[in-house]
Amino acid sequence: MGTNGSGRRTGRVAANDNGAAEARVRSAVLTIARLLGRQIAREQFERQAAANDNAPAGKAGGQPLRRSVC
Repeated sequence: MGTNGSGRRTGRVAANDNGAAEARVRSAVLTIARLLGRQIAREQFERQAAANDNAPAGKAGGQPLRRSVC
């Protein structure tokens, strides 16, 4: 219930008096933002790991290449 200027209750609530709903929306938005941020971080990490393949040149599929001995 709202009050008018004289302090009496009017039985009406202002249309923009939805503080609880605003808090729920804000919480949901922050949760989604965190999840998206984590997903983007995972994808970026995978891209960096793929681009930073420091396997020795003599490695093929994890197995060393056989060299002929002279």
